[in-house]
Amino acid sequence: MKTRVPCTLCGLGVKVSKPTSKDVFCCQGCKMVHAMLMESDEYKDTKDFKDTDLYKQCVAAGIVPDTTKETSESWEARLEPPAPELSGTDSEVPMDAGNFLTLNLQIQNMWCPACAWLIETTLTRSKGVVNASCNFSSDRGSVVYDPVKTSPDKIYAAIEKLGYPAADINQKASKSRAEFIRICVTLFLTMNVMMLSWSIYSGFFIELSPHAVQLLAWPVFLMATVVVFYGGYPIHKRALAGITSGFPGMETLVSTGSFSTYTYSLFHFYRGSIHLYFDAASMLILLILTGKMLEQTAKNKISEGLWKFFSLVPQKVRICADQFPRGRYVSIKQLSQGDAFLAEEGEILAADGIVTRGSAVIDESSITGEAKPANVRPQDTVKSGTRIISGKIQITAVKVGEDSILGRMLAIMENSLSEKTAQTQRFEDILKFFVPSVIGFSIVTYFFWMLYGLTSYEAFNRGISVMVISCPCALGIAIPLALVAGVSAAGKKGILVRDFEAFEKVNGLDTIVFDKTGTLTTGKLKVLGMDTANNFPAQKAWQIVHAMEQESDHYIAHTISAFAMAMNLPPLDLEDLTYHSNGISCQYQDKIYCFGSRDFVNKSNPADPSFISFARQGAQVISTVFLAQDDTIVAAVHLGDAMKTGVKTLVADLYKRGLTCYLISGDAERPTLAAGAFVQIPAENAHGGLLPHEKAEFIKTLKQSGKKVAMVGDGVNDAPAMGQSDIAMAVHSGLNPGEGVAAITLMQETPVQIIDFIGLATRVNRKVKQNLIFALVYNIISIPVAAGGFLNPIIAATAMLFSSLSVTCNTLLLVKQESKNKPVS
Repeated sequence: MKTRVPCTLCGLGVKVSKPTSKDVFCCQGCKMVHAMLMESDEYKDTKDFKDTDLYKQCVAAGIVPDTTKETSESWEARLEPPAPELSGTDSEVPMDAGNFLTLNLQIQNMWCPACAWLIETTLTRSKGVVNASCNFSSDRGSVVYDPVKTSPDKIYAAIEKLGYPAADINQKASKSRAEFIRICVTLFLTMNVMMLSWSIYSGFFIELSPHAVQLLAWPVFLMATVVVFYGGYPIHKRALAGITSGFPGMETLVSTGSFSTYTYSLFHFYRGSIHLYFDAASMLILLILTGKMLEQTAKNKISEGLWKFFSLVPQKVRICADQFPRGRYVSIKQLSQGDAFLAEEGEILAADGIVTRGSAVIDESSITGEAKPANVRPQDTVKSGTRIISGKIQITAVKVGEDSILGRMLAIMENSLSEKTAQTQRFEDILKFFVPSVIGFSIVTYFFWMLYGLTSYEAFNRGISVMVISCPCALGIAIPLALVAGVSAAGKKGILVRDFEAFEKVNGLDTIVFDKTGTLTTGKLKVLGMDTANNFPAQKAWQIVHAMEQESDHYIAHTISAFAMAMNLPPLDLEDLTYHSNGISCQYQDKIYCFGSRDFVNKSNPADPSFISFARQGAQVISTVFLAQDDTIVAAVHLGDAMKTGVKTLVADLYKRGLTCYLISGDAERPTLAAGAFVQIPAENAHGGLLPHEKAEFIKTLKQSGKKVAMVGDGVNDAPAMGQSDIAMAVHSGLNPGEGVAAITLMQETPVQIIDFIGLATRVNRKVKQNLIFALVYNIISIPVAAGGFLNPIIAATAMLFSSLSVTCNTLLLVKQESKNKPVS
């Protein structure tokens, strides 16, 4: 029996099942308005809430009910209008793409491309889903759905029903401790099953008493049962989902093979025979779990990097309104074009806009790649994704959400990451026929020999042999095992591989595109040197500059002071130290010194002194600060972005390998051309002044011309271009969200490791090819041999294990070879 209690905010009656002491609300509007008022410092008594301007405005807007006109029944009717009657089927309802929504999600525990294929096909056939795409390599999915017919919760439930945990793209993927325990238990029990099974097999050569067989068989049976049912539970669950959905995958064959072998052994165990092959069933489960765990570990790193990138998008924004002139934090989804919002130190701008009040120092490196921070004042334009270093500004939003620069970057990445790779498509095409074909051939083998005149036991024996020996263990680990060895070898060289497909993508690579700032250059503002007049000692100049800048909060002052402190030069005692808008002045030994911009130190003589040289051996001079003594310039401190060590040799080595190099940057054309000239990249291949989406378009144009492109970058501004490329390489630089879309990360913070990776990838691809050839040849030969009756299940299981062992040993040769290759220091 439901009773009515008054809404905490407006007072209208709310139907509840039982009395409650908690706040109750008649609608979502009352709940949200109540929360906002509770946050306010101006109102503490809930009795006064109805007198607030916010409450009155919400009543006028219809957000909360007007208790002077509404009744509980009329308000409920407005909240829940009767559903319109529709005639016909769903297919007859006109499709309006403007009413569809897109859900981007991450999907865990996909073991092979067939998993992605199963999820995609199942979702596509679900009610309300217009289109679905699932990418195995990046553990991501995208679903276009009709919100009238389905919801995200139903979509998540449909995926999880298949055995794959799904979550929103902005949620960090969780690590399952249960799966780790499962594989540890499986490993321990399988080792004991194998050990005791060898004792049972000795009965083929010596006579064992029935009692001895029973003593050995019982523990083997019990441990194998745990392995098959508990250890293999994820495999069997996916196999059942595949069968019931009509799309059997690789797990179906593994599950069928393990259950068939287990059942076969159980039959002989009941008869007291020594034909017990519980070890084959257990080892089959263990090999598959181990191989998939290694793959999932690497894929989790990809998901984690992507999560870090997408977490950079601000989730809240402080909007200014008449009732909240100091700003009130709301969800970023409520920000619209024309709204005014505040941003202060440490915050990331939520939209592109124009500064209307205040001033700040901003870091645009996430968007333009520019190493030098910028000062912004009223009427200056700012970009979304920009971080406030210091200060506080009010901005009028011009472009928000998907229309902003940051929004376009995310859209480009989403599209790039959702595309299927050639390897994924090949696996899907093979698996559509491989699994049903093997199961069908096993059944055909059984009936063929039955019709041929063999007993049911012998025919079943040959059918099981086909099932066991054709299990794609060697085929399944041929690629991941070699790739894991490659990942391990790369790690020793200081190269973090985030995507297994990075090795394969090196094949046919003919173009390398470098970002400039942070990739070929250090990307950090630093002191490049000082030029001084012949009659003015450099040490004295540094001491004066150090003393003038040590109390300043300006970012250039910090850079100069840190450089002087590293030289162990004590600051001098200055007099009359005065800070100006564009410099500092002081007095020392009866002379006046000025340090700052060119106009500040010497306005009377616009020409630079002859002792100043702006050429810094390939480094880019971003800013020069001058020191003047009595209106005469005596020193100049150069700050800029230096080229990284070895990049010139790197580009030369890449040209020797037949690769074409390009240079793109968000910096101006002039410094970009200068950097290209230093590393000997032709001027026609160097392009400056490109925004993130323009970099991505440049990569896309190269690909459309038939080139296979690698993009080497380091920051968020490179992420769209990296996502658009065939293979993305990131130069590590600490907290680096751009690494989230990179296939590999060069942990030594230098691009010269590209040469190491290309050489390693060539050797890994060669090993993968060898493993695949052996695994395929093994299946082609072994299946007819098993069907012909030349093998029994134990020999078939042993042959299957030896095939996996041979692939493993071949891969170990790669490990041994790479251990002899010393990493680049």
